[in-house]
Amino acid sequence: MRILLLGVTGQLGYEVVRRVRDLHFTLVAPVESELDITELEPVLEITRRVKPELIINCAAYTAVDKAESEPEAAFAVNCLGAKNIALAAREVDSRMIHISTDYVFAGTADRPIGEDVPTAPLNVYGASKLAGEKEVSQILGDKALIVRTSSLHGQKGTNFVHTMLRLFSEREEIKVVADQYMSPTWAGWLAEVLLDLGRMECNGVVHACCAGVISWFDFAAGILELVRGKVKAGVKILPITAAEYPLPARRPAYSALDCSKLIGLLGRKPLEWREGLRRHLAEIGYL
Repeated sequence: MRILLLGVTGQLGYEVVRRVRDLHFTLVAPVESELDITELEPVLEITRRVKPELIINCAAYTAVDKAESEPEAAFAVNCLGAKNIALAAREVDSRMIHISTDYVFAGTADRPIGEDVPTAPLNVYGASKLAGEKEVSQILGDKALIVRTSSLHGQKGTNFVHTMLRLFSEREEIKVVADQYMSPTWAGWLAEVLLDLGRMECNGVVHACCAGVISWFDFAAGILELVRGKVKAGVKILPITAAEYPLPARRPAYSALDCSKLIGLLGRKPLEWREGLRRHLAEIGYL
């Protein structure tokens, strides 16, 4: 299978590249400096040249708070960029897997959210990702698979795990929001899922996140529990409300995803969030 991977420098794209090495795939993965997905012609050119059977789009504007003051930049990458890739995929009759987010939901649920639940993003980032979903689906129809995930973390780049590890070395007390719930997802596991889905005839929307519904406070406590011997003694994590830690972008209070459809497709349950965290920490030398 010939795969065109976009977003190779991000934490998910990085993990996809690592796993493709062990499979019988031909992979082309241009870096952002070589390909601007907000420009249609360069996307068409590389797609015509590669003639991929599958395009995986991990490219995204992910600065959730910054997007509030840069909506044009967020929509350029997350909506227009996704549209351009879908147009190119249609021209060469390629399937496309497009990565989206739990932030397309309003956060009013009290149980894991299924694929058919109505979307209602609270922030610019979520709105831009939802707009991208719609473009991809409209252009490609049953050649498109939208994979929504939640709270990614991995060894590449900036994420909540790396932020906590830094704060554990800098502070004695760390305040973390305890009334927003999600499912932390290890990028290494999700990369494997994407490659498995890429070999299947599936389309539409599927939710893919690690198992477990926890708060950000719970996640921080889980990280500290595993690395306590590697950080300074006496570090404490204090629970606070989202109202006590205002940010430019509103977050959903509950955005855990129901992965029943994914389980049916793969025939296996998602990795448990603690195991994903352990594997991440092991890769960066903390375990």
